[in-house]
Amino acid sequence: MSDEQDDFKRYICKVCGYIYDEAKGDPDSGLAPGTRFEDIPDDWYCPDCNVTKADFTALEPRGELADAGAAAMAWSATGGADDPNAVVIIGGGMAGWALAEALRERDPRRTIRLLTADSGDYYSKPRLSNAVERGVAVEDLVEERGVSRAARLGVELMPFVRVLDIHRAQKRVITARGGIPYGELVLATGARPRRIEFPGDAAPPLSVNTLDDYRLLRSALEDRDGAPSHTRVAIVGAGLVGCELADDLAAGGYPVSLIECASHPLSGLLPGALAEDLQNALAERGVEWHMGATVERVDRVAEGTQRLQLATGEAMEAEVVITALGLVPNRDLAERTGLACHQGIEVDALLRTTDPSIYTLGDGCEFEGKLRPYVETLRGQAAALARTLSGEPTVFRPDAGIVQVKTASLPLNVCPPSAAGGDWVEIAGGASGRHLEYHAEGRLVGFALSGDQARRVRELETRLGDPAADNRPRLAS
Repeated sequence: MSDEQDDFKRYICKVCGYIYDEAKGDPDSGLAPGTRFEDIPDDWYCPDCNVTKADFTALEPRGELADAGAAAMAWSATGGADDPNAVVIIGGGMAGWALAEALRERDPRRTIRLLTADSGDYYSKPRLSNAVERGVAVEDLVEERGVSRAARLGVELMPFVRVLDIHRAQKRVITARGGIPYGELVLATGARPRRIEFPGDAAPPLSVNTLDDYRLLRSALEDRDGAPSHTRVAIVGAGLVGCELADDLAAGGYPVSLIECASHPLSGLLPGALAEDLQNALAERGVEWHMGATVERVDRVAEGTQRLQLATGEAMEAEVVITALGLVPNRDLAERTGLACHQGIEVDALLRTTDPSIYTLGDGCEFEGKLRPYVETLRGQAAALARTLSGEPTVFRPDAGIVQVKTASLPLNVCPPSAAGGDWVEIAGGASGRHLEYHAEGRLVGFALSGDQARRVRELETRLGDPAADNRPRLAS
């Protein structure tokens, strides 16, 4: 590789995790390989979530060759294995690593230990639901090897560790490898897919929530001979992940059936007009919809083929079956430890649990009665918590909670209304996209943008709470 190629940099979208690699460019958007980030026009937007280049930040060089010895050397220099003042983080996903990085930036000497059940390799989870059509290999989703990231940050990474218990009085995490002391403990345990066992003799359906899940999906899709059109896919659940997967797989040439018990997709998020637009856009992509339907049983009818029987009386066959029924916070450890839990692990304004030495952030964190499983939110939590753990107590102030729906056939950015008792108002609409606002008590308290209009997300975000002057006809919610 030439010196010029070595100098190419990568930038990550802070909203959805899309990586812009200068060496590869973005040919679909007219950016040739080798296009420097600073040379990208200001009106270029993220291919996945439609935010502008202002929402990208430089990404550290990919670490490929570091080994466990390098990571061990890095953490041992910060305080040793028995440091009782260590910050111990349980969970090696985006939230755990975001906190480790933010804390190390503020405190170069604090002992930080990160325990994870897997390798700790760093990747952006939102990319898993739209990587098939692009042909992204599993190894290309990894942005930095766990041992490399640990060595760079001076963090003790303990991969493939099973946490058994937390002894709060002794301030020790009990693992299959022994006890680990902590001064402050952070639970970044994330969430797992909601699973359902269907009657029948078919193998359990797949889900897509981790790198290993994506590996299994790719293997299942590529296990059959012939073109993608010979591998039928049935997805149960038309929520965020279900719609993104359906769009991605259909774009990749796979016949997709999408089964949803509600009357329209993303029923708890989208206003009716946009839900209908999304359903039509995916249908044009080739997705076959089965709305108001539930799966009664799944049976194996031939080697590699399954038959889904719906409560409506319909039946279909598929080679790959996926469930996308939402996430369940991993709160089991917290509950066993005696921490207050409801939907997730309950925290106060400092992200502190009911034990003053234990904190939590990420998908399993319940703040003010809400779960906020979004990339922007976990980064904000990590920044606030890093300040608190470094001696500057900082209240977490949640962002607007904007949801990016990465369906290339109809990109969507939605800010769920922060107040009830209002109406949806269509500000602009056309073949290229819609701009809807939610007005309550004369103020803008939510919005939904589709197509080209989705690029206006930051502009609308800055107007939240402002007076709503538009008096156009209201839409049905």
